[in-house]
Amino acid sequence: MEKQDTTIMEVSNQPTQIFLHTNIRCLRKQLNLSQEELAGRVGLNRGNIASYEKGSAEPKICNLLRLANFFKISIIDLTQKDLSKPDELDDAHSSYQKLSNSDQELILQFFTKAKEIQEVIQSIHCCHQFKTRSMNDLPKDMQIMMVNFEQLFDASQMLMRNHQALMDFIKCRLK
Repeated sequence: MEKQDTTIMEVSNQPTQIFLHTNIRCLRKQLNLSQEELAGRVGLNRGNIASYEKGSAEPKICNLLRLANFFKISIIDLTQKDLSKPDELDDAHSSYQKLSNSDQELILQFFTKAKEIQEVIQSIHCCHQFKTRSMNDLPKDMQIMMVNFEQLFDASQMLMRNHQALMDFIKCRLK
């Protein structure tokens, strides 16, 4: 029994091969798009796409989602399957189609809304920091409010990270 557990452990500790950079290039070329055209369609710049294809940079999760949605495949397929093989690409596209168009659109709307909310929270925090720098010798109650605001900001950041992780999990599981 101990030998079997060791074997399972050895298998689960093997590194996963990442195909992201080759998959982005392969999928882009299949659609006869330049790096500039792909970047425009997913809201990035050509330099981002070039860096991703070279493997010198990895996209943020929101950019990874944009690419996966554009190519109509899951993030897992985009990163972990060799999509230069026709069978792998067919499997990736069929798994993406398991979600209805309205479900795919709804998930994308949630991600878009989450990004907007994150930007609003960041803006409010930036404004708060600007205002507090210009104030001298604050009364005790204002100091307490500032500490409370920072705690709320930290809590909102954690909530946004958890929301993003949950959305990623749901999207992957639905595929």
